[in-house]
Amino acid sequence: MRRLFSLDLLAIIFSFGCLPLMFLPSLLCDYQWYVIVLILVVIILIVPSKFQNYVIIITVFSISFLWSVAYSKQYLTKIEPYIDKTIMVKAEVETINTQVSTSSTDPYPVKFAINDDSQPLLYPKVTISVYWDQQIKPKAGQIWQLTLKTKVVHGYLNEGGFDSQRFAMANRNLLSAKLIQAELLEDNLSIRQLIADYTLPYMDLFTYQGILIALAFGDRSHMVDEHRIIMMQTGVAHLMAISGMHILLVFGLCCTLIKILTFFIPQRFIYFFIPIIISWLAALFYAWLTGLNPPALRAMLALSIWIYLRFKNNQISAWQKLNRIIALLLLFDPLMILSESFWLSCYAVVSLIFLFDWLPLPKFLNYKKRWYWVRLLHLQVGLTLLLLPIQLVIFQGISLVSLLTNLIAIPVITLFTFPSIIFALLFSVSHCFHLALWCWFIANKSLELLFVSLDKLNFLWFDIPADFYFLSILGWLAFVIVRTELWRRFWLTLLIILMILCTPFFKQQEDYWRLDMLDVGHGLAIVIHNGTSAILFDTGAKWEKSSAAERIILPFLRWHNLNLEGIIISHQHNDHIGGLDLLQSRYPNAWLMSSSSALDNHYQCLAGNTIVWNNLSVNVLWPTQLVKYAQNADSCVVQVTDGHFSVLLTGDLERNQEYQLVTKYRNELASTILQIPHHGSSTSSSYAFLNHVKPVKALISTSRYNPWKLPSDKVIARYKDLDIDYYITAKTGQISLIFDNQKWILKTMRSEIKPRWYHDWFGSLPIYE
Repeated sequence: MRRLFSLDLLAIIFSFGCLPLMFLPSLLCDYQWYVIVLILVVIILIVPSKFQNYVIIITVFSISFLWSVAYSKQYLTKIEPYIDKTIMVKAEVETINTQVSTSSTDPYPVKFAINDDSQPLLYPKVTISVYWDQQIKPKAGQIWQLTLKTKVVHGYLNEGGFDSQRFAMANRNLLSAKLIQAELLEDNLSIRQLIADYTLPYMDLFTYQGILIALAFGDRSHMVDEHRIIMMQTGVAHLMAISGMHILLVFGLCCTLIKILTFFIPQRFIYFFIPIIISWLAALFYAWLTGLNPPALRAMLALSIWIYLRFKNNQISAWQKLNRIIALLLLFDPLMILSESFWLSCYAVVSLIFLFDWLPLPKFLNYKKRWYWVRLLHLQVGLTLLLLPIQLVIFQGISLVSLLTNLIAIPVITLFTFPSIIFALLFSVSHCFHLALWCWFIANKSLELLFVSLDKLNFLWFDIPADFYFLSILGWLAFVIVRTELWRRFWLTLLIILMILCTPFFKQQEDYWRLDMLDVGHGLAIVIHNGTSAILFDTGAKWEKSSAAERIILPFLRWHNLNLEGIIISHQHNDHIGGLDLLQSRYPNAWLMSSSSALDNHYQCLAGNTIVWNNLSVNVLWPTQLVKYAQNADSCVVQVTDGHFSVLLTGDLERNQEYQLVTKYRNELASTILQIPHHGSSTSSSYAFLNHVKPVKALISTSRYNPWKLPSDKVIARYKDLDIDYYITAKTGQISLIFDNQKWILKTMRSEIKPRWYHDWFGSLPIYE
């Protein structure tokens, strides 16, 4: 019987078995899991031997799938006992304290690993991020007894935005806590902390200390926003996050140094495998020093497997090595499949192998040092084209100068900055003051010169709508067409493919209109759009270092390729107007309407006024006069209607104003959809108001764990009494209403737009304790 499978095929099948973890709307219950196991056993026992190969393939896929589901459920089972409780635990500090040289008293997150005496062998340990506000600062290795008020990290859930719920699940960073009381039990510092204590005083002397700390210890919390933005928009952010490249640089640097030292050692003491073993240990130590974050851990596992295959002298291709490494990584940790950095790493390696297999440089260029820049240019041009698809999916945009910036940044970081940091760490620990200072100076100076260049080149970043993502595969198509010469024989087919890819440029405006209540936490942001035009009702809150407009609204507008034509501000509280300045700077031609005379209004929000926009009527119902500073009672209330269906947007309207609206409009208040006033506060949603609006559905925008415990239980009881279905963004994520001629539908991000098991898990949690 001919074998239809091989080790590499089984590795591929195992990897595919973990893939459903990305798309499952919910995890299997125990009953379903055991039923699949039983069916698998029956298949193995009763299927004839001539089908054995197919049975093996089905078995490997099923085992992989069952393993990934069981692993995920086991992790959630470990987490659930700690959710929304006040607990006393003994925990070890995991994160290096890089705050020791600062005098700031602002709370900052510290990662602890809980020591569970009832399950001492449990791996991995449950970790929790504690917001530390005590005078004494914890250091890695210390054991503390903590009294904590725990909660689950809440992530916003919107189209086009960063999926922080998936990120938290992939990185096992689900728990956070408020510190109530802390007592130091054991003051034994880890080696990582001791190294940090030796080196931080040096770093504080330099302007780029945030990046130095990031590259030395993997802690990116000290990087300033200006540097983050420049790196992201010029396409070099990957060089500052500890990843496989940095692990390989340490491995290669150590190998080179040891080979140099062998010239001074008698030949009888030299063994060919010693440089590799010592370099592997050095790479492992560096990965451990930076916290063994998932990308570094993956890189170490991949490096270890590569070294093993090298020692076994297995003559297998780069594709086979990559295939087996991916399968072993997923066997070790199936949740890696949810990590964007995992996909980015795998995709980058695939692109490299593809590039050098399909379009290699002539051999003479690979052996002459003077052609270094040609080789680097070949590498960067190829990767720029091949990485476009995943870059658009993850970053929703491209930098047209990334080719040039990487040609500058890669040599600077790999030849000067990173080696200088490694030597600086060694000299700092060994108390070689002048040598350490010079190394830190070289690292800082190289970063200074690099950022001067990046700042001058930071002018060609483009946000790309989701409709145009398919165009990004043109780079892959170009490589395949050139290598296979398909253009000679199948030019008509290629022309048809190109026309299909270009269809987003000729997209017709849809007949329907749509309203999206975005999940912005405590605040309000509603996007009304028709085709490529949109108006916005409220802009969400502005936070200390960011805003809902920057993190949620702008990505949503880019995702749908929307041009913001108008902004309506209900009132001037931060959670409703916080993002106005940013949005007006991005869309300077957008008109503004509000009930405040202090704002530069294009339209006044006064009862009786009407704006006709894209076949929709925006009718103003409240207030009756402008004020200098608009508060809850002055909320701009509008009714958006297409003649068949209507949506009543109320801002933070309160009970007295509801009564006045009922007196003035009576049955004219009737609307298909109601935005529940004031986030479901008990000061609003009176019975009289609801009986006149008579909504079919009602929407609440609020955050999980909000201190006001909104929506109020009393208000929810009123909507239940009146049989009005209500939806809360804290549970559902983004809420979307699509109105099309004589019908409309409601979709939520959690249940219909992007149903995933981890979204389901987050959404099933209580809104507040």
